[in-house]
Amino acid sequence: MCVLTVVSQEHQATAMTRWGFRVAQAKEQDLIILWVEKGDEAARAEEVSLEDTADPQRQIGGIPEILATLAELQDALPAGVEGPSLELKVLAHPERLEGVLREVELSAARWLVVAQPRGPRGQGRRLGRRLFRRVRCSALLLRPGSSEEQPFRRILVPAAGGPSSLRALDLGARLARKDGGKVVALYVEQGSDQLAEAVGQKILGDALRAAGLESSTDLTVESRVELANSEVAGIEGVLEDGWDLVIVGASGRGLLRRKLFRTVPERLLTGNESATVGVVRGPRPPSARLREGFEQALDLSVPQLERDDRVSLVEKLQLQSRWSFDFLALIALSTTIAALGLLQDSAAVVIGAMLVAPLMTPLLGAGLALVQGNLPLMRTASQAIVLGFLTAVAISFGAGALVPLPQLTSQLAARGQPTLLDLGVAFFSGIAAAYCLGRPNLSAALPGVAIAAALVPPIATLGISLAMGEREVARGAGILFGTNVFTIILGAATSFFFSGIRPNRGLNRANRWARTMLVVLVLAVAGLAIPLGSFLVSQLRAVRQPGGVTQELHRSLEEGLATQGYELTSALWNRRGSQPVELVLRVVGADPPREDLVEELAQRAAAILKGPVDLRLHTELVAESQAAPTAPTAPADEPSHFIP
Repeated sequence: MCVLTVVSQEHQATAMTRWGFRVAQAKEQDLIILWVEKGDEAARAEEVSLEDTADPQRQIGGIPEILATLAELQDALPAGVEGPSLELKVLAHPERLEGVLREVELSAARWLVVAQPRGPRGQGRRLGRRLFRRVRCSALLLRPGSSEEQPFRRILVPAAGGPSSLRALDLGARLARKDGGKVVALYVEQGSDQLAEAVGQKILGDALRAAGLESSTDLTVESRVELANSEVAGIEGVLEDGWDLVIVGASGRGLLRRKLFRTVPERLLTGNESATVGVVRGPRPPSARLREGFEQALDLSVPQLERDDRVSLVEKLQLQSRWSFDFLALIALSTTIAALGLLQDSAAVVIGAMLVAPLMTPLLGAGLALVQGNLPLMRTASQAIVLGFLTAVAISFGAGALVPLPQLTSQLAARGQPTLLDLGVAFFSGIAAAYCLGRPNLSAALPGVAIAAALVPPIATLGISLAMGEREVARGAGILFGTNVFTIILGAATSFFFSGIRPNRGLNRANRWARTMLVVLVLAVAGLAIPLGSFLVSQLRAVRQPGGVTQELHRSLEEGLATQGYELTSALWNRRGSQPVELVLRVVGADPPREDLVEELAQRAAAILKGPVDLRLHTELVAESQAAPTAPTAPADEPSHFIP
């Protein structure tokens, strides 16, 4: 176990060496000082002994300052006090972040001490923040003050009771004992009533006890409750009292750390009396480590998109996911083609409409926005999806009203009972579309993906069914379209994530909407899975009834219809608990069926299924031409009958 202190800038060498020594002494652990510089080849850190101070080859970067500071700190130890075991290493690596992370693992470090220097952004600032976010062990991110030689007598630790704030309290108390100072544990409570301060003292006392501290018995610890409208405002007021050191437990939201590092400390970090500000974070939880390992495994096993390909992909989806005249024209044309194909019961025409439909692009854009946390792209894609849906429903409703059919065609009926299998088709279609879109050499496969996804035909079925008054079919078509939309977005997001597109972890708070949206989509798909599963179960029951009941029922219905000159084309049924079995028959014949035939069929089915039956008979009238003209048969008023 050791404390690993990272130094990458010469002007940080002395201050960071002193801080590493302090933390190692307070934690009673060994100390490793790691000087990091950019190298041409990745190599293990090379150890440098303290006797190498005079070696000209060791006069690189901040090594002389580090060696001199370590010697000074050892000489300053009181007699009989043994300091931490010291080790100095030099690391040259083309990717400094990856090199340091590897050294942390190899050295089994329990704490990482790294600097967040003042001034303009640079390599030192980026390296410190990235290490603080990604390292697995506990971490201390520092902004050293104007003087690191003076002891820290006044230490402020804002405490909220979280794991990181407890570690900050423990570290502050240890440092205060070493320097003979005092740590003030601060809790900010909203001053809403007279009991606010007592409530704050109770919460603060619980936090101190959880950290193994007690202000009543430990003279180095003092508790303080500040009444303010917000946490940040309360801390700002206390900071004006002047402190040698401020240690903050990293907030999961990141707001407090940004406030302290970007606005509040600016007054403290200027002038000769500026304070040192540190942020403490505990070890990364197992879930974060598992996610990191999973991402690394993906990077090694799945071909990742190159930077130019990612830029081209984002540009393409941002431009083509917008609601525009071209999008309107394509959605109108594809819906019209699909509606005509559904009305004339032509599968080839419906497939052609799938190829014209533009809805797949904004769905892929929404998937990309979900992975990136790109809120503007999500808004643009959502607008195109919603407006495209409404346009398609309006056009298909008009087509259904202008071309009244006596009954649903088989193409319309087929989209009225989606199943869980359609959910699987949509999910893998989204994965395939996103995968092909990111790789230009696979663009030829996109038309096949568009056919598999089948986005416009369900909308056209919805509009036509509403115009015909077929609410059950309209409900099924709506469920199918919703399933396609939500599941394709999830599939596209999965594919983009596997291809190397990751969210910006530096914008966790800004990306919170993406995590919320992901949960909403998963819950929506889970909700849609209920009716989809019900449809699937009903179809499986129709095929897998014990004792050959389905075959018996089918033969009986065929016999009853054949005696009257009708041919049975399809029979669908659904059993819903104790309710009567719903049985839908589609037949072909020359004349409308008599009502007693419908009753006879219902009785046959009830006898075989051992229960009441709601039977619906859809008849397709077919007339053959004769050699001599005959008197026309009067059209039937009711070609479809329903007998409960």
